[in-house]
Amino acid sequence: MARRRPFERRLRRALLMFAVLPSLLLVGLGAYAVSQAVHLSHAGGAWERAGASGGELIRRAERSGDPALARAAARHRDELEASITNARRWEYLLHRSIALIPLAGVLIGGVLAVLALRASRRMGRRLSHPVEELAGWAGMVGRRQPLPADDGMAAADEFAVLRQAFKRMEAELAHAHRAELEAERARTWVGMARRVAHELKNPLTPMRFALRTLHRAAPDREDAREALEVLQAESARLEELARTFAQLGRMPDGPRSEVDVREMLDYLLRTHLPPHVPSDLRAPEPLPPVMGHHDALSRAFANLLLNAGEVVSQAGGGGVAVEVHHADGQVQVRVLDDGPGIAPENVDRVWEPDFTTKARGTGLGLALVRQTVQAHGGHVWARNRPEGGAEFGVALPAGAALPEPALSGATSEGSAA
Repeated sequence: MARRRPFERRLRRALLMFAVLPSLLLVGLGAYAVSQAVHLSHAGGAWERAGASGGELIRRAERSGDPALARAAARHRDELEASITNARRWEYLLHRSIALIPLAGVLIGGVLAVLALRASRRMGRRLSHPVEELAGWAGMVGRRQPLPADDGMAAADEFAVLRQAFKRMEAELAHAHRAELEAERARTWVGMARRVAHELKNPLTPMRFALRTLHRAAPDREDAREALEVLQAESARLEELARTFAQLGRMPDGPRSEVDVREMLDYLLRTHLPPHVPSDLRAPEPLPPVMGHHDALSRAFANLLLNAGEVVSQAGGGGVAVEVHHADGQVQVRVLDDGPGIAPENVDRVWEPDFTTKARGTGLGLALVRQTVQAHGGHVWARNRPEGGAEFGVALPAGAALPEPALSGATSEGSAA
């Protein structure tokens, strides 16, 4: 940054102050202590006095006339003169040292200040960067913006842990926000679907009575019979549409029971695929049962098979295969078709209740599949197969019964029927 960050500047000043002031204080105290020690060790005057008194003693000893005493006095005079010379040299050096002590203190203090400045800059960057980064991340989380990837800058272990915790928090908040939006959208769709179902059912009852009356009134008229058949077919389609809308967000009443998934899929493959579409059921024996509502699960698997059959028929060839496995306490069902697959941009949208690729589709078929599976404690997925075609999967808990779910959020994802 062209302009130093205020926090980093303050942090560096604080670190520099805590590093330099104690160092300068210690250097000053050390210099004072050394100077006092030098003063205390100064003994030049004492040696001068000792030399003067010793010289007088030596002269008297030489005048005594005793040769041995004279020789001893001469030797002592030589030793005394050498000691006085050394004392004068040391006194000279000590005087010079006292003058150099403040300069040495200044030099040592300067070196310590430079080292402290470099250390404070390094520590300031290492401490201020993570703090300012986390402050910026907090603003990004508030604006619901994604957090950036790691820049590779080393940080203290505590800051690294804090960064990881912050990213986990951001991911959890984003997931919770998406779940909240999906739940709100699901509630909106459920309410709208039920209102549409109610509005459709109201005119359908008198329409059925009117069709029966027309059948009795003109039983032999060919033109009337053809028109009545069209009306009956369309009214039946509207009734099915109303039932589909009414099922959104609602599960059948009553307790759950054991459901033989293999037997159910075998029956649905024989009854819900066109005769010209080859099918294959790959299921090991035996499979554990699934605790659930038989009719709801049957409708869910029937929706998947009907979609696969329609895709294969429109593609002009290929077949439908169903694979069933038991793994990790789940019964996993994969519906595989030889169609063109799912457009990459639609893979994540196929379960949405407002999405469909069919000209006359409602967009609720796969929504009901996912709703049913989630209400049974399972999950679904959709993806393209590497060898071509699409795979729609269902995983349901095997064996033990599950508590009855609250279905207010069961429709958080939708369909592409």
